[in-house]
This record gives sequence, structure tokens and C-alpha cells, in this order.
Amino acid sequence: MGKENRIDAIAFSPHPDDAEMGCGGLLLKLKDKGYKTGIIDLTRAELSTNGDPETREKETKEASRILGLDIRENLGLEDGNINNDPESRLKVINSIRKYRPDLVLMPFWKDRHPDHENSYKLLKDAIFISGLRKFKTGSGNHRPYVVLSYMLHYEFEPSFIIDISQYYKQKSNAVAAYASQFYSDVPKEEVTHIASRYFFNIVNSRHQCSGLKVKAEYGEPYYMESGIRIDDPLEFFKYLK
Repeated sequence: MGKENRIDAIAFSPHPDDAEMGCGGLLLKLKDKGYKTGIIDLTRAELSTNGDPETREKETKEASRILGLDIRENLGLEDGNINNDPESRLKVINSIRKYRPDLVLMPFWKDRHPDHENSYKLLKDAIFISGLRKFKTGSGNHRPYVVLSYMLHYEFEPSFIIDISQYYKQKSNAVAAYASQFYSDVPKEEVTHIASRYFFNIVNSRHQCSGLKVKAEYGEPYYMESGIRIDDPLEFFKYLK
């Protein structure tokens, strides 16, 4: 594959709207820095209480436009039944080997929705296997050297926080594109947890709180399993002055 077809950063999203919520700010920031970005949805969220797959597809296209993504794909796994089985792993591996990203974003391992937790295990295993030279798929092996988990419902102690102040309005617009799911003027069959004003306020406050910790207006928290090396702490932490 030529370099022009590679995607630098790919976010895997259990349902269309999860990546926007968890890492939309970072995707916008990376795009602004000249990197190619994309989202690969695992399911079409066909079990969502509100809306329907056709509406969700239109919302996804609008959110992708706002984020300026280079690619958006859907693996068509079963909503509510994401499994870490060979067939599902192969779909993820083929995506990783096709686009050969340096950075992969995925949900944190513990969360309210079973699909989010199950996605983490599926993605972690697929990412590792994708790097094995002897696992043959027709494409060369590849493993991203940066793997980050983004926050959805449950909070975690972040490894670091990204300043997304400049991009928060765009991120919010990308999330708001899913008007059938979140708090909006669109009528709902049922006011679910994520469709409530309460959830909207919690998410907004979380980004403000994360930003405060790094002297920014808005921040996005991330977890990284490996250690983080800092060569010059005086230079690195200048933002704290």
C-alpha cells in the first residue's frame, strides 16, 4: 500500500457516536496538524432505543463531515453481541493492515455498556495479532505503536489529558449530529440515560474539569497501558507555569 493510502490515526467505535463522544477533540486536533484520520464503527447500533439504522447512518455522515475524516467504515458486527471470536478479530485485523495506522483509539476496558467493554478485549487482541508476521491474511503485518483508550461513561484516572479547547465546539457539533440519540429537540420514544439533559451536563462538565487539570478550558482524558517517557520535565511541563 502506498503511503498516500495510509491513515495516521484510527478510532474504533462500538457504535456510531462513541468515538465522537470519546475522542472527537483529538481527531480534530490531529486533522488540523495535517494527519489523516478515520473512524471504524464496529456495529450499526441497530438496538438503539431511539432512532433507526437509516437515521443513524445520516447522522454518522454529518458527524464525519464535521470531523473532516478521511475514512469512515462499518464492520457490521452485531449490536449487543460483540464477541472476541476469530471472525470478528479478522475484520479488525484486515482494517488495521489495510490502513496501517500509527495510532489506534478504542474504548476503556470498563464501562456501562457491555459492547464497550467487549470491544476493548476484541480490539486489544486483534491489534496484537495484526502485528504477527506469521498470521497470514493477504496483507503484511502491522501493529500501531500508540494505542490509547478514550473515556465514555465510566471515569478512569487518565495517563494524560489532551487540550481540546480550540476544537471543543466542533466536537460538540459532531456529537450533536446524533440528534436521535442525545439531548436535543428531536422527539424521543424514550428519554434514555444518554438522551437526558443530565448526561449532557455531566459530559460537558467532565471536559471542563479535565481541562482545568492541565490549565486549559476543555480537555479529553486518555489511558495508555505503557509507561510515558519524558526526557526534559522542565520543558514538557511548561504549560503549568
